[in-house]
Amino acid sequence: MSYPIHPDKPQLPAMLTAEKMIEFRRKQGGLGDVRAPEMVILCLYKGVMKYFQLKFASKRVGGFLGDFYLLNKTNGKVGVMGNFGIGAPVVANLAEEMIAWGTKRLVILSLAGGLQTNLAPGDVVLCNRAIRDEGVSYHYLPAEKYAEASPEFVSRLSSAFGKIGLSHSIGAAWSTDAPYRESREEAAQYQSEGVLAVDMESAGLFAVGQARGVETASVFVIGDSLANPQWSAPPDLGALHQKLKRCFRALAFDI
Repeated sequence: MSYPIHPDKPQLPAMLTAEKMIEFRRKQGGLGDVRAPEMVILCLYKGVMKYFQLKFASKRVGGFLGDFYLLNKTNGKVGVMGNFGIGAPVVANLAEEMIAWGTKRLVILSLAGGLQTNLAPGDVVLCNRAIRDEGVSYHYLPAEKYAEASPEFVSRLSSAFGKIGLSHSIGAAWSTDAPYRESREEAAQYQSEGVLAVDMESAGLFAVGQARGVETASVFVIGDSLANPQWSAPPDLGALHQKLKRCFRALAFDI
């Protein structure tokens, strides 16, 4: 793997910070007097965004890429961000802005590809670290194989899931910028290393969290699979949707 031209990039001062951007938006009339939520769910599944808006009262907040809401039931302590696209760069930028605003915990909720034969569509994976096969993380951390989620946050999520009977596995993901360039050889290698799933965003989010000192994690519902060793599509999208809704409710109201 090649690394950025400036290996010391994570230590160099930035010209534009997220704090400056938030200040600029406030001066332009954005955000108003709305307080930042303590936790933000970064939802990469459009079906859940439609579901929660119908099911739970919320307040829409402008000024961010995508659609952002504060859940009334949590007194604004939990925010939900969605419809912003895919990939580590957009998630990292949103995380930066949320952190600059005052958010302390960020969690991805998404479908992901399975890499282990014992993971079936609909199984839940709580991701505690991610292989850095993307570009964003190298702007935040020195080059290493993994970006780490926050151990205490992962433990807290796992405990909350256990209390409501939400079965899950804990383990690593392979984060890549190019899902249409995943090779059989890569999938087999990471499968042999015990990596559970493949996504696009977790390594970027975890790197931002490590660099900025906030808690991060990812929650996946397994959809497609690369474990056989060929790609296979999920057989029942309706069942995946139901499991994602259950994960959303757990993240929003049980943590």
